[in-house]
Amino acid sequence: MKKLFLMFMLSTPLAMATYGYRSEIVVSPTYVTQRKENGSKVGKYALGSGVKLSKETIASFGDGSEAVVGAGIGVSYNSLKVKGNGVKSNSGNLVSIPLYLIFGTGTDNGIYTKLSAGFAVRNGSVKWTDNNGGSGKIKARPLTGYAAFGIGVRKDRFSIGVSASTSTKAKRTYSSPTKHYRDNIMLSGASISLDFGYALKYE
Repeated sequence: MKKLFLMFMLSTPLAMATYGYRSEIVVSPTYVTQRKENGSKVGKYALGSGVKLSKETIASFGDGSEAVVGAGIGVSYNSLKVKGNGVKSNSGNLVSIPLYLIFGTGTDNGIYTKLSAGFAVRNGSVKWTDNNGGSGKIKARPLTGYAAFGIGVRKDRFSIGVSASTSTKAKRTYSSPTKHYRDNIMLSGASISLDFGYALKYE
């Protein structure tokens, strides 16, 4: 995937020089619904809301085609906190740097769709204790897959849309006087973003 991404980044400027392109900064407030968890294993819904800043570049195939391809890189911040009965959690955070390819449709003026796929470098953790005398920790996996789908409207330099992206994998550990476990989980919760874009340059 890394080699594919680097090859694509090198080849994209050539395509843009021939068919035109759009280079855009996108600011995306992200909303995630956190849930209070019950039971012996908590932490799955620790991911909270945040914000993402992205730089995306797309190129059309030319000849009036609506199809576009491109690449993007971003950085995002999300809060982390474990909620549950008898649980006391500190406030953690998750920082992610996604790198991805973009496949979509839509011209500069009109409706667009885009599918993003790649990988993300992540760092973040959160700890908690409970009334059973136990303590736990969730730590994000350093490298995971990344995928997102978005739809919206572009008008000249500006765009607005909505997107949904995959969550992240994390390592969970827990220890109490009566129980010990370690496993891998997918942090859950619907991650929905409102995307505001501004094109630095477009043709």
